[in-house]
Amino acid sequence: MKKILLFVAVATFGFANAQIEAKINPLGAMFGNPRISGEYVVSDSFGVELAAGAYFGQAYAGLIKVPNAKQSGFGVRAVAKYYFSPDDGGDGWYGGIYLRQNNKKYTSKINLSDNYKGNIFAVGIEFGKKWVFDSGFLIESGFALGRPISEKRTGYTGEDDYEIGVDGYAKFVIGYRFM
Repeated sequence: MKKILLFVAVATFGFANAQIEAKINPLGAMFGNPRISGEYVVSDSFGVELAAGAYFGQAYAGLIKVPNAKQSGFGVRAVAKYYFSPDDGGDGWYGGIYLRQNNKKYTSKINLSDNYKGNIFAVGIEFGKKWVFDSGFLIESGFALGRPISEKRTGYTGEDDYEIGVDGYAKFVIGYRFM
């Protein structure tokens, strides 16, 4: 336990120039999948992002509303980012590696065979770009593609297990940089 506390203290206070960002995905919030995230910009070229989100309300297939269907669940993600040519530190084009855990339940009132529960733990790469303005306001967009380490989807009968074999996401976030 002492080693863990020492590591956290060094990671937190060991970088005097570190910056913290708070972000939200407004498009996800409109489609029943709000995500909040925070990024710890350790140096000009390196940052670590943690994100958490939930699924609720009306179900969507991409951007298309699925009638009489509901979704519920949660997800978390960690991304280690490398900024290629930052202007102000922790901005510009970046590449990163992510780990993601998602649990989701989809329930249809009309077609019971469409109901499922899914659980996925995946690793992959993320690419994107971040713009940070003088006021501290920021905009970031990115996309990711990866491979599940563990994936299970169970259909309504409990016997329809299947795997997709690919993981991915896209994001558009707005936020604010502190410090």
